Amino acid sequence: MLLQLLTAVAALAGAACSLLAEGSGAGAVAAILPFTAGGFIYLGTVSVLPEILRHSGPAQALLQLLALLAGVAMMLAIAHYE
Repeated sequence: MLLQLLTAVAALAGAACSLLAEGSGAGAVAAILPFTAGGFIYLGTVSVLPEILRHSGPAQALLQLLALLAGVAMMLAIAHYE
């Protein structure tokens, strides 16, 4: 429970930092975006990927891995065209 509380406090701190950095321009967005994208990629590779490989066949695992990579590509496209 203590780790869950720590996670919730960190989420609130991150939300507060993003709200404070909202008016400071493109420099703040350029600094925050890599951390956000890195968090999603980390969750996808560390948490989801082992479960995919453990509970599915090779063809299904390949399709799910391609979907994960498509999600990363979408994040890159959004960051590039934003």
